[in-house]
Amino acid sequence: SILQQTEKIRGNIAEIGVYKGGSAKIICEMTKKNVHLFDTFEGLPKPSQGDYPNKFIRGDYKSSYEDVRNYLRKYKNATIYKGVFPSSSVSIKNKKFSLIHLDVDLYESTKKSLEFLYPRMNKGGVIISHDYESLMGVRKAVDEFFVNKPEIIMGPFVGSTQCFIIKI
Repeated sequence: SILQQTEKIRGNIAEIGVYKGGSAKIICEMTKKNVHLFDTFEGLPKPSQGDYPNKFIRGDYKSSYEDVRNYLRKYKNATIYKGVFPSSSVSIKNKKFSLIHLDVDLYESTKKSLEFLYPRMNKGGVIISHDYESLMGVRKAVDEFFVNKPEIIMGPFVGSTQCFIIKI
């Protein structure tokens, strides 16, 4: 898995868009690294012009901070942050990362996450963007962000809507 490939890269792991904690649990099971988990726990922010009209509304995919905290309670390497990212990221501003999992569904959220996290990625680290193939806003944000960067956007692969980028 990509997670196993990045275990030898220095740095923490972050997931932006935790929802109910399903992928966070898989990540925590597979690593001893510190895992930083970010979600509004109030659902999606308001979609922008970069997103499908009427595809999402503010508050879609709302989940419970307490439920996710309980679901992940046995993982001492996991820290959960509540709030809109990157405003909720103050405590990680000086950290470096080996793996980022973005599952934020919207153009502005994807763009702001990449702007904050990309400079904090270690060489060889991987950014996975969920819904790259299926959501116009996500694809637009990723494509725009990497247009003048040396990295190549890989994927989506058969049976997947994700892309990934390896930091050069």
